[in-house]
Amino acid sequence: MKKSILLMTITTITLTGFISGCSRDYTPTAEATGEDIFKGACMECHDAIEGKENIFYELTADNKNIEFFSKKISGGSLLMPKFPNITADKLKAVSQYALDHSADK
Repeated sequence: MKKSILLMTITTITLTGFISGCSRDYTPTAEATGEDIFKGACMECHDAIEGKENIFYELTADNKNIEFFSKKISGGSLLMPKFPNITADKLKAVSQYALDHSADK
């Protein structure tokens, strides 16, 4: 029982640290490109896939679209915080950059 509680505590602390490592307060500058935004907001947590230069994601056909990235960036998910300050044309730009650097799963 004590081991289970200790394991759950360590897991919670680790996940909290991981999630907070990605900045949700990031705000792109007016001049920021999709690449600039990706480097500033996403690369803290998302590295290129090993052996695939400049490919950050492997996606199924259903998820390989701008809407998938836009929803994920603005709404977050279980392990990813939302980025409410990336909006409109900046959201589209970073979503397109992420899509352009994705491969088929």
